[in-house]
Amino acid sequence: MNTLAFTGMLKEKITPHLRRLIEKGNLAVKSQFSLSSVVGVEETFVNPDPLGEDSLYSPTKGIVHKFGNRALIKVSYRCAAHCQFCTRARQIGDPSGDLTDKEIEDCLSYIIEHSEIDDVILSGGDPFVTPAVTEKLVSSLAQIDSIKVIRVGTRLPFHAPNCFEHPPVLRLVEKLKQVSENKPVYILVHLNHPDELGPETKKVLTLLKRSCSNLLSQSVFLNGINDDPKVLGKLFTELYHIGVLPYYIYRCDSVSGLERFVCPIEKEKRIMTELRRTLSGIAIPTYVVDVPGRGKIPVPLDFWDGIDTSKCLDYDGLSVDL
Repeated sequence: MNTLAFTGMLKEKITPHLRRLIEKGNLAVKSQFSLSSVVGVEETFVNPDPLGEDSLYSPTKGIVHKFGNRALIKVSYRCAAHCQFCTRARQIGDPSGDLTDKEIEDCLSYIIEHSEIDDVILSGGDPFVTPAVTEKLVSSLAQIDSIKVIRVGTRLPFHAPNCFEHPPVLRLVEKLKQVSENKPVYILVHLNHPDELGPETKKVLTLLKRSCSNLLSQSVFLNGINDDPKVLGKLFTELYHIGVLPYYIYRCDSVSGLERFVCPIEKEKRIMTELRRTLSGIAIPTYVVDVPGRGKIPVPLDFWDGIDTSKCLDYDGLSVDL
């Protein structure tokens, strides 16, 4: 094992909003975004792309097609800030991820040709950071009869809530509202800690909720940051109370460079078991491991005896070591 050098893949980018939170002593934010908070860790994960997004499931630039009826489009690699635990740390911030008009047409052609795809997720990067491109994609997807659902992932309401005052972003919000009158549109916001739900972020979430009623959240277990039932209980409850439904909480991916964020799986199970006992069922996200190359596998909680969490079965019934 070698001491991890923070070069190349791991880069720091912090918005003024996040910087203010850090300067006020918000350790949960600092630990997620600042490289200065890192003190020597061991590199044990070797694969920068363990989910096989590029090597296994990308038939054309921008498309990730892992499951038959669902496809993901990486709109760009651009984000307002760089989360140090990002599963796509190898790509985030790289301008090579920008889609040209021809590449956008290639993505749309692939989706049209694969009529089994009825659900498209726009991701990246952050689709709200490139609102014009995202608006173009949403408008085009809305015209494809085989597409029944559109999802858009974002962390911008927390990274830079003031961006939702800018005309290009507001035009994208309006476009999502228009499309949602004919097809379900789901906005997936990524939040990991209740300290991220400040008044500015809540204001943006209220705007999105009014414009597009289907608002879901995704979170990631992060060692020393949110691996506590009180922390996650508060986060999920506050989201639920403002109309954002907790959807997924992920085990941190085994991406090279992310070792310090990974929690023991047994601890994660205990936390989710306690939350299942105490919170409303609607306020509990599904706890999953995104098994490399296999998909999101739900983790059984401690209500069941004798479960071996060192391995699981994938969707094809094949045994996989975790």
